[in-house]
Amino acid sequence: MSTPYLPPALRLLRPGEPLEQQLCFAEALWTTSEYARKAANLLELHTSWRAVVYGGPGSGKSTFAALAAQGLTDRRASVVPLLFSMNSRRHPDDLSGWLSRRMARAYPHLPRNAVARLANSGEYLFILDGLDEMPARMRRWALEEVNLLFGVEAPVVLLTSDAGLDHPLRLEGAQHIGIDPAGPAAVADYLDALGRLEMPNIAGATAGFDRLAKAVREDPYGPVGLLLCRPLDLALTVQAMRRGLLWPADLTDCLARDGLAGAREVLLDLEIAGALNGRWPRRRTATLARRLRVSDVGPRPGPFLPALHAAGLLRREGRLYDFRHTELRDYAALAFS
Repeated sequence: MSTPYLPPALRLLRPGEPLEQQLCFAEALWTTSEYARKAANLLELHTSWRAVVYGGPGSGKSTFAALAAQGLTDRRASVVPLLFSMNSRRHPDDLSGWLSRRMARAYPHLPRNAVARLANSGEYLFILDGLDEMPARMRRWALEEVNLLFGVEAPVVLLTSDAGLDHPLRLEGAQHIGIDPAGPAAVADYLDALGRLEMPNIAGATAGFDRLAKAVREDPYGPVGLLLCRPLDLALTVQAMRRGLLWPADLTDCLARDGLAGAREVLLDLEIAGALNGRWPRRRTATLARRLRVSDVGPRPGPFLPALHAAGLLRREGRLYDFRHTELRDYAALAFS
């Protein structure tokens, strides 16, 4: 069974409509393909294919973008999604030149040195993730560069934790999508649903999602609730429990001893340990993480990168690999050096 997701609660601000609209993806458990289809629907509703997606670190912006791209590809939509992580941009790169070089590596089947033509052809949807992760002096001009490169009707999606629906970025004709943190009640319902689906292991034990749900309900704004309302932390917790690396009591003890920051470090460590599964040295993972902080990594001989991708630690942008979240990458780069 595909890994289920807790769909986000969304707020929408569409061109010409002065009031926000609430959109809650109501199902507690969706498969990857179901989430991908719904996310693609949301982008497809707006005929110009222009959007800005806002959300705090770990809110699920990149997951939303990647699954929307998957959904658009699966349905053979009228635009071809192209994902780009902007966090690898460095001064003095201009946007057009950087996209051209990255496209040559990530999507080598596309014509080279034709970014402007492809961007304004109406046939490709450029999804630019991580505007807020670029160096500060580049971030200042990023939106102006996007407006210059992409015409007023060119398909483009931006993802950022800067600004928000109260002060939306000025991208003409775009719909604005705010991803809100999950509420404690939704998190508890999700954990209960996971508990109903889990199967006992050979010793008859289960991961204990029901006990974690009970802890969230009993103290919605306590440490466990605060941790699990952030989608990244919830996903890491669920994965660690499914792998048998974490029990509810472990999590509550860690929160009591080390607080939110300490618990997040433990979850990052368990995610990397689970992905490596004893087969790959941590030092090699640290080297990869440090490399990805400054440059791209494409296909390499051997099973290392495909194995980490299959385990969910890495994601793909065309032919290029990256950690699925910058917190995982940065933790691996520093903790395993």
